Amino acid sequence: MRQDIQNTAKRELTEAQRQLVSNHLPLAYAIAWRMKDCGVCLDDLRQEGCLGLCEAAMRFGEDAGNSFATYASHWCRKMMLSAIHHNTATDSLDDNTAHEPEDDDLLRSGQLRRIDNAMRCLDPVERQIIGQFYGINTERLSLTEIAAGLGFSRARASSLHQRALRRLETELRKHPLADYLTPWLC
Repeated sequence: MRQDIQNTAKRELTEAQRQLVSNHLPLAYAIAWRMKDCGVCLDDLRQEGCLGLCEAAMRFGEDAGNSFATYASHWCRKMMLSAIHHNTATDSLDDNTAHEPEDDDLLRSGQLRRIDNAMRCLDPVERQIIGQFYGINTERLSLTEIAAGLGFSRARASSLHQRALRRLETELRKHPLADYLTPWLC
């Protein structure tokens, strides 16, 4: 796919296409900002977004029924996710087994890293309750089972669970998880 993009990039943009790209740079930058914690520096993501805008401008047909912003956001994300994948693949020890994961796989792995980082704000008991309740690296358990294992009442386990969720929510607001996970920009 990268070769196809490079071949297309050798063509010149028309003035109308340049204007489309220029007008939609904030869109590419916003998408890059939302993906900034995926292991590729923000400037590189912005550059990939600009390449995505150029690709979208060359391929866009107004008769398609979508706005250019909708169409371009697909290409921006695609280019950024490709860069993230390329970065991940080159960091792995065995590049021969690298494959192009789906967009959802990349976003899910980033989401899991983000949640792991946010869980560091919890104390060990809260972390255990959240981990067991949601099945993070362990079997999912009910609050009753978790409470029994910890020697707490179910009400106490529920209270700790709610407190942990509030603390996680506060931590995730510092770096909005919803923005990071939402791959579509309207």
